[in-house]
Amino acid sequence: MEIFQIRVTINGKRRKKNIGLATPANLDLAISLLNDHVEKKRLGVLGKETEQVRWTIETACETYWALHGSQRRKPNGEINRKSCREFRRPLDYIKAAWPGRMIDTITYIDVRDLRAKRLREGVKESTVNRTHTVITSLFNMLKTWRRLGQNPVPKNLVLPEENPGELVPKEDENQFIRDRLLTKEEYEMIWMTADNRIRRIILAEMNAPLRFEDLSQLTKDKINAKANEFKGIQNKTGQEYYIPISKPMWELIRTAPGKQILDFRGFRKRWERAVKRAGLKGLQFRDLRRTAATTLHDKGFRLKVISSMLGHASVTTTERYLGLHAENLQEAGKALGEVYGVPNPDKFSVETVPQTVPQFSEKSSSEFDKLADN
Repeated sequence: MEIFQIRVTINGKRRKKNIGLATPANLDLAISLLNDHVEKKRLGVLGKETEQVRWTIETACETYWALHGSQRRKPNGEINRKSCREFRRPLDYIKAAWPGRMIDTITYIDVRDLRAKRLREGVKESTVNRTHTVITSLFNMLKTWRRLGQNPVPKNLVLPEENPGELVPKEDENQFIRDRLLTKEEYEMIWMTADNRIRRIILAEMNAPLRFEDLSQLTKDKINAKANEFKGIQNKTGQEYYIPISKPMWELIRTAPGKQILDFRGFRKRWERAVKRAGLKGLQFRDLRRTAATTLHDKGFRLKVISSMLGHASVTTTERYLGLHAENLQEAGKALGEVYGVPNPDKFSVETVPQTVPQFSEKSSSEFDKLADN
């Protein structure tokens, strides 16, 4: 594949610089560098040894994309186009919001105004938070690359003294977490209204709570019969997962006609039809995974075990992910009462516990009130 190279003249000397492989992203980066060269020449600062390099937001975003986002891959090594598109979207918005701005001139006020503008446009707060996160990461990564001398980030690149994204608070992420859980009655209702293909998928999700992408790729070659588990690689994180195979899952495996255990053809329409017939407005497929995880929590399984099954990077993520039934609090109160009752009831009783609060008679109480009034 061809290599992009730019050639410029500085102080009468021809210089060249390799940009990278001939990809659209590197082409944009080369054009940005040439534009910077032309701007420096116009300002009369080109070629000065002590010059400080200033980048536009376009150059910064394209560099961030080339070094950090354009090569996102699936576990099998292929480029993850969906992940790349999601990564690229906020960068395009940032460039459109601050066209031509030098990155060292961007302040927390710009970030604050950008958040306010997007909210006025009707954008969800969770989406605004994602754009905000990209802004913060952009400046942090540029600072790191500058320190390491990562090509093409120069060591004399001018950046804001403080990360403008870190100076503006984001909305609390916990409010964006769905807490919809499926009750036993709702589970039975959607089972009755679903066709056989969707029933198999529902049964699999409730017994092997994988993300949708991983569940749709569940095949028989991922079975470790000796360990009685599925072993695979998560699409989202690239980490391994281990899911125990229950009796219902073995039945699904036995009745699968081919290598693929579940049939996801026409899934979206079939799922929406079942949800509508069951009258479960707003129910999403991912709510099944959360319901299964919460059930494990209610059954007393440790968070570390549930976190491992869900493929979460940390237990903290699992804690935020789980739903909370109102009756859990009542059960928690009963559990404390059962464990921490009166020790050795034959020896101690509530009446024999020393009173630490002084007892007042009606007379002393009225006198106390008079003292308080004075």
